[in-house]
Amino acid sequence: MRRAQFQRAIQRLAGRLLPRAAVLLGAGLIAFVPAQFADAAALQVSPIRLDLSADRPAAALTLHNDGTTPINAQVRVFGWSQALDEDHLERSDRVVASPPIVQIAPGADQTVRILRVGNTPVTEEETYRLLIDEIPNDQTAQTTGVRVQLRYSVPVFVGAPEGKPPVVDFALEHAAPPASAASGAALMLRAANHATGHAQLSQVRLEWPNGQSTQVSSGLLGYALPHATRRWPIAGAPAGAASATLHAVVNGEAFTTRIAVEPASGAAVSAVPAR
Repeated sequence: MRRAQFQRAIQRLAGRLLPRAAVLLGAGLIAFVPAQFADAAALQVSPIRLDLSADRPAAALTLHNDGTTPINAQVRVFGWSQALDEDHLERSDRVVASPPIVQIAPGADQTVRILRVGNTPVTEEETYRLLIDEIPNDQTAQTTGVRVQLRYSVPVFVGAPEGKPPVVDFALEHAAPPASAASGAALMLRAANHATGHAQLSQVRLEWPNGQSTQVSSGLLGYALPHATRRWPIAGAPAGAASATLHAVVNGEAFTTRIAVEPASGAAVSAVPAR
């Protein structure tokens, strides 16, 4: 009986959480627990991204309690930058959350206002991340017997250029030994963003000259922030490949280009659109 309940709990939580996995900060923070513990994973967050500007400095974030007991949540704001293929977060007071800590009744919503402080002009896109933490409370612990904490990460873009496609150079490079050993991939996809706005990459696929195809990501792959370079490992690339055709969705627009395989230390070259 306990085994059957446990399996049903996994299915329930997987159905609830996996569609939102793109906004969760780290899969290691998702815990599958028996059905009687499911209320500990009741926090839902929408929308999954926010866009602000100097003329539109505020937006609403909605937190929903899908459980049967009250939950507490905390919203913190971090400046978001990228370096050495990693995201870096630093506490920021240029964007604030009000209120930063809320209690949400069962089945209820709580609105948190996200506000850019000051009225200085936005000359280049500012990038932030909201970290929304579910704070286990005594009632949840007494009811379930465990404490499960979720963390959501929601991107916030201030002053994203409207109507301007990002200027991104794509290339394939041989993975350096540490990256190759860690991921098992011989090649890395490199995206160098030279624009003043972010580039969001999703539905990324590579077609090789031998007819083989590699699905890098069926959903969101990640972001290349303004003036940043990101790399992602490519598993299963054919040995000796010298080029590939990249198919992707960049900031919501379909994009296709031919890219070459370069040495790991090589400089990026501008992508040439496929014909």
